[in-house]
Amino acid sequence: MFFGVKSMGLFDKIIKKEETKETKKELGTRKKRDVRREIDVVPLEEDVIAKTIVEPEIRYVKKVVVTSYTDLEKISEEIQAGNIIIADLTPLESKPEVLAKVVEQIKGITKALGGETAKIAKHEIKILITPSDIKIYKG
Repeated sequence: MFFGVKSMGLFDKIIKKEETKETKKELGTRKKRDVRREIDVVPLEEDVIAKTIVEPEIRYVKKVVVTSYTDLEKISEEIQAGNIIIADLTPLESKPEVLAKVVEQIKGITKALGGETAKIAKHEIKILITPSDIKIYKG
């Protein structure tokens, strides 16, 4: 019985020696690989800042006189281009039903594009329309 336990220990030692040889071979192959390819390069802070700073896109503040529904397409195009629109609705003042529908259409278009609208004159019917990245402070 003592001999059986002793041989089991010997057998275990032989297996362990073979395992350690295999692990050394694996470690040796790892050392030969090009480690630089496996490491992510961390950019310097200046590189990050340089990539985030870009030339500003030229955008405009444009006035659009709205006389009919066809002018809504121009407003939509300008908002998509990132421009700010001042919509003058005074020509529609004599047609209150059309004026109400046009205002609702403008609000719908602006909301769909993520922009905002605000009335900017008390006595005239003018609306400020901004694209999604410009917010109107209503305070």
